[in-house]
Amino acid sequence: MKQALIIYLFIFFCSNAQNTKFDELDTYIETLAGQNKFMGAVVVSINGKVVYDKQVGYAHISESNKVPITKATKFRIASITKTYTATMVYQLVEEGKLKLSDKLSKYFPQIPNAENISINHMLKHSSGLYEVTKDKDFNIWIRKESTREMMLKRMQKNTSIFEPGSNSEYSNTNFILLGYIIEDIDKRTYANSLKKRIVNTLNLKNTYYGRKIDIANNECDSYEFKNGAFVQLEETHMSNPGGAGAIVASPHDLVAFYDALFTGKLISEKSLEKMLTAKFANYGSGIFVGDSCGHGGGMDGFASEILHKPENKTTVLVISNALGYSITDIGTNAFYASKNKDLLKFITETKAIELTVEQVKACAGDYGGVYGKDKKPFNFTFVAEANMLMGGPNPNMLIPFKAITPYEFVHDDFGIHLKFDFENKTLTFTQAGESHILTKKQ
Repeated sequence: MKQALIIYLFIFFCSNAQNTKFDELDTYIETLAGQNKFMGAVVVSINGKVVYDKQVGYAHISESNKVPITKATKFRIASITKTYTATMVYQLVEEGKLKLSDKLSKYFPQIPNAENISINHMLKHSSGLYEVTKDKDFNIWIRKESTREMMLKRMQKNTSIFEPGSNSEYSNTNFILLGYIIEDIDKRTYANSLKKRIVNTLNLKNTYYGRKIDIANNECDSYEFKNGAFVQLEETHMSNPGGAGAIVASPHDLVAFYDALFTGKLISEKSLEKMLTAKFANYGSGIFVGDSCGHGGGMDGFASEILHKPENKTTVLVISNALGYSITDIGTNAFYASKNKDLLKFITETKAIELTVEQVKACAGDYGGVYGKDKKPFNFTFVAEANMLMGGPNPNMLIPFKAITPYEFVHDDFGIHLKFDFENKTLTFTQAGESHILTKKQ
C-alpha cells in the first residue's frame, strides 16, 4: 500500500510539473487573444494522444452575435493540404498505378516542358513550373469558381523558370496538377479520393474538400484586426487551390492525420522515407523536413503551422482565423510546454523606422548557411524595393521586413529577427529563440 502511494505521489508530482507549463501556455495564448493577436486553436499530441488542447476567439463575428471557437470548429488548412496530396500520390505508387518517374506529359502534355517534368519533380517543387498564383489577374479569379480547363489555360501561359531537377522553388502549380492526376487515376473527384484514401481509413469525422464557408457546419470565417475591430475577409473559391490548398479540417483531425502518417497507417515506411528526402533546401514531398517535419498554410486570413518531431513522437498544431503574432513562436511554446521547458517571452510589437533607399540596398543580396543537426543548407534572398526590404528562402515569394535600426529588421507575424553585419558580410537570423549565421554570397 505504501509503495502504491509513493508511485501515485510521483505520478501526481510529474503531472503537476507538466501542467504548470501548460498553465503558462494557457496564459500566453490568452494574452495574445486579449490583445487581438490570435484567434484559433493550439493542439499538442504525444505518441498519438492529445495532451494539450486550447481554443480562443470567435469563429464568426457579427453585430448581433459572436460564435466562439470550440473543439468542433473547422478551419481552412490551406497549404497543409499538400501533405495530404503527396500522401495520396505515394499510395498510388504503392498500388502500382503511378511511378515517381512518370512524366507530366502523360497527363497534361499542353503544359510547357511537360515531357521533362516528372511526378517526383512536382512533389519536391523542382519542376520549374511557373507559380500560377503570380498570374496578373490572380486577385480577381481566386474569388470566383474555376474549372480545370480554366486553371490549365492559366498554367499554359508561362514557360518554365528553370530546367526540371536543377533547382527548387515553391509553386502551387505543382500540387494543383498532382490533384488533377489523382482524380484521373482514381476516376473520381479529389474530394472523393480524399474521403476514400484518408478520411475513411482514419475514421476522420471533420475533414473534407472545402466549399463556401458554412458557419452552421462549424466552419469559421477569417478576420483581420484593423482600426480597433475584427474585419471579415473575402474568401477564396475552393475550386482554385485544389490539391494545393482546398482541405477543411478540425484541429484534432489534422493532428490525427499527421500522427497516422508517421506511424505507418497511410503509407509504408519506405514511402515515408522517400517523402522525407529533400534534394534542394529543406522540402521533401509535400512536407518540409529537418529536425521537425511539417507544413504551414496561409489563405485569406487563415494561418496554420503543423510540425511533427519524430524523435519526440510529438505533433504540434497552431491554426488561426485571425493572426497578428508569430505563429512559429506560438508553436515553439506549445512544444516547450509539452517538454516542461521555459517558454519564449511574449514580445511586444516593435516600432518601425524609415530607411533611405541606399540603406536598404546595403542589405540586398543572397545569404547562405546551415541549420539543424544534419547541417542542411539554408538560403535567404533579399532585394530592395525602394526603401522596403523584401526577403525569403524562395526568390519568387518574398515578404516585407520592417526596419527597427539601419541594420536590424523584423517580421512580427513570423517572429523573425534579422541583424546584418556589413563589415563581415554576415547575417544573424533568429526565429523561435534559435539563431543561425548566414554569410553573404559573392
